[in-house]
Amino acid sequence: MRLRLLLSASRLAICVAILGFTINGEPPAELRAAMEPSMAGPSSVDGSLFDGSQVVPQVQPPNLPAAPLPTPWVEPATSAPTWIQAPAIGLDAPVIEVGWRPTYLGNYEAMEWEVPDGAAGFHQGSAYPGQPGNTVISGHHNIGGEVFRYLVDLNVGDEVILYVDKTPYHYRVVLRNIVREYGVSDEQRRDNARWIAPTEDERLTLVTCWPYSGNSHRLIIVARPAP
Repeated sequence: MRLRLLLSASRLAICVAILGFTINGEPPAELRAAMEPSMAGPSSVDGSLFDGSQVVPQVQPPNLPAAPLPTPWVEPATSAPTWIQAPAIGLDAPVIEVGWRPTYLGNYEAMEWEVPDGAAGFHQGSAYPGQPGNTVISGHHNIGGEVFRYLVDLNVGDEVILYVDKTPYHYRVVLRNIVREYGVSDEQRRDNARWIAPTEDERLTLVTCWPYSGNSHRLIIVARPAP
């Protein structure tokens, strides 16, 4: 699984991150039939549903449900996270910083994000924990140690903890989304990319492929600092 950052053909436009993982192929027909009804929309913090078809394409990631009350002050990190935990799904894994490499996506020059084996990957250049911005972490779910194997089972309200050395940064899931990546237009893939774009608010975004047997979609978990 690799993430791609799409550049404009002229190379003069602002770079936009693309959720372009390596695809293992379209899932079989029976799996498609089983999973399409589940695409009604991501759960919000209040349990309502977001209909992805109604989202207006934009570079800036979509707004989240209302922010929680201010958190107890924790000194903002000055380095990348080193560990991630999500007690509800038994996630307990190292985090290493990852970069990208040049590649091509159709007619576009792209940058392909690395995803490590046996660890989650912190996107170089995304926000450090406790700092304003989008902290982006991706991981394999069906190869390479399956670090994010059960990420799909995270629910709104579940806790995610990032560590920078021994300092914990606590988050609560506020949104879970699944977007189709295989067989869609470049425009749709650019629209998908808004989830890992920089933000002004502080948030944590976790990304992996879905479903376990097909990788045709992307699972996106967004969390806010916990009150």
